Amino acid sequence: MRHATPTQLLDILLKSISELPPAQILRAEAALATARRRAEAVVEIDEVGQARACPHCGSDDRVSWGSTRAGARRWRCQVCSRTWTGRTNTPLAHIHRLGLFIEALRNMLNPGDNPLSCRKLGARLGVSRDTVWRWRMIVFNQLLKVEPNALSGIIETDETFQRESRKGSREWVRHAQDPTLFPQPPRKRWHEYGRKGPPQSIVRQWLRPLLGVVDRTGLASFQHIRDNKQPTIEAALMPQVAPDAMVLFDGAPQYEAIARTRGFSYTVLVSGRRWKSTPKAYHLNTVNSLHAEWKGEFRKKWRGPASKYLDGYARWMVARRHGDPLTIFRALLADV
Repeated sequence: MRHATPTQLLDILLKSISELPPAQILRAEAALATARRRAEAVVEIDEVGQARACPHCGSDDRVSWGSTRAGARRWRCQVCSRTWTGRTNTPLAHIHRLGLFIEALRNMLNPGDNPLSCRKLGARLGVSRDTVWRWRMIVFNQLLKVEPNALSGIIETDETFQRESRKGSREWVRHAQDPTLFPQPPRKRWHEYGRKGPPQSIVRQWLRPLLGVVDRTGLASFQHIRDNKQPTIEAALMPQVAPDAMVLFDGAPQYEAIARTRGFSYTVLVSGRRWKSTPKAYHLNTVNSLHAEWKGEFRKKWRGPASKYLDGYARWMVARRHGDPLTIFRALLADV
């Protein structure tokens, strides 16, 4: 049947599947899952390409110009004679296995899926760990562009700290190779301080703050900030506080100064404790549980991320609560 229609081919396929032995049915299911992933990505790309003008000159005068190897529809501009698809000039422009990219997104953002390391996820998808790492950095860059939600009601905020890490850095190796060209790094590696560890003055100097903000509806943000001084905290906190919110924080003076300057309602819970007259709903348990999730589960899984990628990992942890892989995929396609 050389010129069979798609309907006829489907009928032949369904009839053949019904006659397959169990072992081959499993192979057919795997092949169908691969085709479904590929089709899902192509549909999203085609929807964007259909609505987009020429990314090179901005003209809407175009004609259909075949398709790519991945199956996405290609367009040709009648003005500048250049072609494009829905992912041209986007962060996904050079990714060829977009179906696997969506699977990597699902592993990163689905709350019910255990996020895997780059090595294990690459083995599952059949790609190299370096490829998975590049995909993860693309997602991190997109998460850093997402503005935090405006929280309302009772809001808890507090910062936690993580020791600065230069994991993966070659600074000490380069300094040992050529001290004249590469200066000595500003501190030793942590394991070189001995069994007792570094002095507390050095530890405090190299702590990196992470600001957690949550409300009672489950919305949260968790981000790396430059320091824990008042201007830095204010710049990160205020876009997330609704005008009628009640903000709870510990006795750190920076927060009280921000509240008085900005004029929103607040309650100070020194060391998280309540007075007898304090309502039972006023506590810092929610933001403390966010910090505990970071320290006890997420950070431990990655053996402590390098400070260079700390903000990406912190936002990734929160994005897993309500993140939608297809929403991130569409946002990447819209990032022209």
